[in-house]
Amino acid sequence: MTINIVNHTEDPARIENFSKERFVSKQYMEQEWDSVWKTQWLLAGLQSDVENPGDYFIFDLGREQILVTQTSEKKVQGFYNVCQHRGNRLVTEERGHAVNFRCAYHAWTYDIDGNLSIVPYKERFTDGAPGKERGLKKVHTECWNGFVFVCLADQPMPFKEFLGPLDDILSPYRFDKMTLVQDQTVDLDCNWKAVIDNFSELYHVDFLHPQHKSMVDCCNDTVRLFEFGHTGVEVPGATVNPRFPVPEMPTAIQTVQLQSIGLDPADFKGRVMDVRNAVQKQKRQVGLERGMDYSGLSDDQLSDVWQYNIFPNVVLSFTPEHCWVLRPRPHPTDPSRCEFDKISLVFFADPALAKSGEAIMSAGRHDQGQSAFAPEDYNRPERDVFHYDAVISGEKSMTDTIDQDVELLGGVQRGMSSSGFDTVFLNEDEMRVQHFHNRMNRLIP
Repeated sequence: MTINIVNHTEDPARIENFSKERFVSKQYMEQEWDSVWKTQWLLAGLQSDVENPGDYFIFDLGREQILVTQTSEKKVQGFYNVCQHRGNRLVTEERGHAVNFRCAYHAWTYDIDGNLSIVPYKERFTDGAPGKERGLKKVHTECWNGFVFVCLADQPMPFKEFLGPLDDILSPYRFDKMTLVQDQTVDLDCNWKAVIDNFSELYHVDFLHPQHKSMVDCCNDTVRLFEFGHTGVEVPGATVNPRFPVPEMPTAIQTVQLQSIGLDPADFKGRVMDVRNAVQKQKRQVGLERGMDYSGLSDDQLSDVWQYNIFPNVVLSFTPEHCWVLRPRPHPTDPSRCEFDKISLVFFADPALAKSGEAIMSAGRHDQGQSAFAPEDYNRPERDVFHYDAVISGEKSMTDTIDQDVELLGGVQRGMSSSGFDTVFLNEDEMRVQHFHNRMNRLIP
């Protein structure tokens, strides 16, 4: 049982620990705003939300709002969501389609390219009528693998350089071909970095997520460290955790995985540790005829669960058939609060490839009794916003695993604020946590 740490940087992988102040200090929060949020590439949303000219969505980030739209030239572009007359927020709807953007205050109107097109009573501006210099202010915008990224810096690092090898590693999963099936935001009483730290280590899994021992092997994972604070972990799936007694028969989740691809769980009595390899081979054999093209992925990728963190605040947790986009966003003024997004994407089977009514789907969708094919009446789900108290009461759920994390993070923040705690103390299992904070230290000495 080993953790394989692969360091893709020139810096040695080392534990240094750090003060709690970065989680509780308003002064640190201000430094963070200038040195992190205003300088780094940030995931603003899904490219599928701006498919046509005039489609738009709003990206809320602390004290800023970014209006992302597709222009008349079919280019995705982000603008500060601010009217250039008196500073009013220009667009108030979270998402939609517009032929132009009209300020509700004095009716200044901008076309979908951000140009100022209508100013009522122009003749009353005695210093000269406002013109193209009063167009909406742009932010740097890039699209990658179905995601829209923005950067508020005047001269940001080139986006491809920022991603580095993550581009080649992650692109074969084709997130851009996945479909949004759930959009949730929960208000958390914790600093946004506590969320990133939680999803940057497996040390807690055996204790907080006991269900995971029946579906993944969290003690033989591969950890990857990249330049600019990015990290990854690759966890063997379709298996069980060997730290615990190996069952005689496949677990419930393995049973679903085997049945999904036409294998009989009874054939694996006393052979539970062979399920992972069998799933890989069978997916490779029946993938195309069941609507899934796995040609760009390795055998291990067909069974395993990967999680890659894109600095500063994006966690992608995925298999070939699904992806969770987990994104904490800072509160405008309070370091002990944040908003946490969970955007659930599914790779639906292609009916043009499937030679029968059967298809491959992620095990989680079997549990929900959902089809592996996209519904004909698909509509983008609305965003569901709630406080974490609703998760604790059972009124809302973000899946068992994330519910367990969410219920605990408020206590982490309260403990961070205690006079009885001053320094985070990490071990090797938490190397991804350290790597993230090493990057924060470079940006905020």
